[in-house]
Amino acid sequence: MAAVDAVLFGSPEYNRSIPGAFKNAIDWASRPWGQNSFDHIPAAVIGASIGQIGTAMGQQSLRGVLSFCNARQMTSPEAYIQFSPAVFLDDGEITDDSTREFLRAVMTEFRTYVEMVLTVLPRRRE
Repeated sequence: MAAVDAVLFGSPEYNRSIPGAFKNAIDWASRPWGQNSFDHIPAAVIGASIGQIGTAMGQQSLRGVLSFCNARQMTSPEAYIQFSPAVFLDDGEITDDSTREFLRAVMTEFRTYVEMVLTVLPRRRE
């Protein structure tokens, strides 16, 4: 984890938060104290859920954890995707043009954000 330049977090929402195993993995990567793999890392959060508001509550929970870990979070655009088997096929193909274009725009924005953050605040390698 400490060797990467940026992290895109994608997660479903469980009980208005993130899955326990996902939280545990973040906890492990942020320890031991003083060796936090997320310190100053550019990060973005996306997710998909069957609910009308996508993963809005889970993302809010994850953002709180990442804030404590000192990750440099991209806050816009927000990507709350409503999951539908008609839009997301089993092989990962996205059948809806507007969803595909929206996700492409989010990824383009994330790339620009990573470049900006790393220009101002290069990652420390330990």
